[in-house]
Amino acid sequence: MILIPAGTFQMGGVPEDVEGEPDGQLLTYHAERPVHSVKLSAFYIDKFEVTNAQYRRFLEATEGVTTWNHPNQAADRGHEQRYLTEDLSGDDHPAVGINWFDTYAYCQWAGKRMLTEAEWEYAARGGNDLRKYPWGQDQPNAEGIWWANYRPQAGAHVDGHRSSAPVGSYPDGVSPFGVMDMAGNAEEWVQDWYSVNYYRLTEGAENPPGPLNGDRKVIKGGSYEAPAHQIRIAMRLYGRPYDKGPRLGIRCAMAP
Repeated sequence: MILIPAGTFQMGGVPEDVEGEPDGQLLTYHAERPVHSVKLSAFYIDKFEVTNAQYRRFLEATEGVTTWNHPNQAADRGHEQRYLTEDLSGDDHPAVGINWFDTYAYCQWAGKRMLTEAEWEYAARGGNDLRKYPWGQDQPNAEGIWWANYRPQAGAHVDGHRSSAPVGSYPDGVSPFGVMDMAGNAEEWVQDWYSVNYYRLTEGAENPPGPLNGDRKVIKGGSYEAPAHQIRIAMRLYGRPYDKGPRLGIRCAMAP
């Protein structure tokens, strides 16, 4: 894990980052605004996304045990992965096919916790600038370098991997704090409920936990199937807590 120091940063996205992008995502872009100041305490974050090998150890250790489940998880729901095709199942590939309840249980079992959206974004930005991606403003294929595992316009395979890649495969895309794969590879569940207007209520907030309730959870980072504009730091995807998909994965946090 990597220690992220306490600090204040600017959270959210600016209109210039999505000029010319698909009109169908305008509501999503609206949810990134306004840019607002947030103060965070120090925390640890996983340097890499949780891998299939790590997740399998969790499944083996918790078979039939509900100790680490979220209180709201239905008793008849397990934590098995879904949609795990051969090209997604490598030991060192990010664990996908995971829902929000799986993420919560895994982090608890590992002695950790889920990240808040603000923590995730701060760890990706590396400070107080409004960089578009963890590495800066350059596009994810700038200067002939592949900075992330995403879906280029030329096709899914041209960045080196048609689907997920072993964690840490794109070292040029590391965040300023040293965190890997925060753009692309697997999407990452965070703790927060999703609300389009939440950022309008949190200027100057300290350790914001997200809305008190909702019906969808925030997903950050984009995936190997996402175009460039969806792997931006500010992008706020979302899903229902029980949704599992072939792009949804895990990263955990811990108190210092």
